[in-house]
Amino acid sequence: MECRFHPEREGCVICQKMEFGYCQECLDACRACTDPCLYCKFRRECVIWELCRKEARKRCKEKEGEKRKIAKKAIN
Repeated sequence: MECRFHPEREGCVICQKMEFGYCQECLDACRACTDPCLYCKFRRECVIWELCRKEARKRCKEKEGEKRKIAKKAIN
């Protein structure tokens, strides 16, 4: 399977939820978790999640912060 972001490269891991392949560069940069903020039934056995857990959680918190800022602007 080819990499989602680099189609010319072979994927070294696959997201079981979304069935996307990712190359080593994407895995090293922690861009491989397709949807870290939502439920995933594969998370307990996911290699991607184990390697990128901290970065994925950080991105989720950043997204939540952005949503709150937008909501505050809409209220005001």
